[in-house]
Amino acid sequence: VRDMPKKLLQNKDRRRLRAQLLDWFGRYQRNYPWRQTDNWFHLLIAEMMLRRTRADQVAPVYAEFCNRYASPEDACRATAKSFQRVLAPLGLEWRARQLRDTVHYLRDHYALRAPEPADDLEALPGVGPYSNALLRNRLFGERVAAIDSNVARFICRLTEREYHAESRRNREVIALANDFVNSPRAADLNLAILDLSALVCKPRRPDCPACPLNATCRTGQQARPE
Repeated sequence: VRDMPKKLLQNKDRRRLRAQLLDWFGRYQRNYPWRQTDNWFHLLIAEMMLRRTRADQVAPVYAEFCNRYASPEDACRATAKSFQRVLAPLGLEWRARQLRDTVHYLRDHYALRAPEPADDLEALPGVGPYSNALLRNRLFGERVAAIDSNVARFICRLTEREYHAESRRNREVIALANDFVNSPRAADLNLAILDLSALVCKPRRPDCPACPLNATCRTGQQARPE
């Protein structure tokens, strides 16, 4: 059992696991509009909308926002009430205020230009470590894991570690996650883990027989019928 973390750190095993997961992702990935754009502003807005909100609920609101505000300049000219109307279906009144604060931050600190790799994205209102990692994947091609409870659960199950609420802060779990996505397709790998966690490797009653990593996953092996 304890040799699994070491095996994950070996190149040949990482390559095999990545290939299996990406093959599954190519067939079963969820289709959301923010996954189809390279517009840096809309990618940022999507990450902010997705906080504490289901992706299916965000999709139509995101589409409406992008239709109204094609650029940060357009959003900067919008009134607070117009933001509130667009974002109302998502609830959480603070979200409209935070998003408007972010647009104004971009105006005041970035002159509404696109962020660069040297910029501290977490200085933006509403951007934390998870969103920062996903944005750096998409915008700059950086090979870093976006680690939340879903990713931590995935790593813990794969290596037969005990999972708990703070596992996402565990240094060894973080190191394993970063090793796993350290690939030219880091962005796809992060999204693949996200989709696998939502569709197969669920918090309760994971569908281990449907998992592409079933042959390797320690938890999946234990779930096999005798």
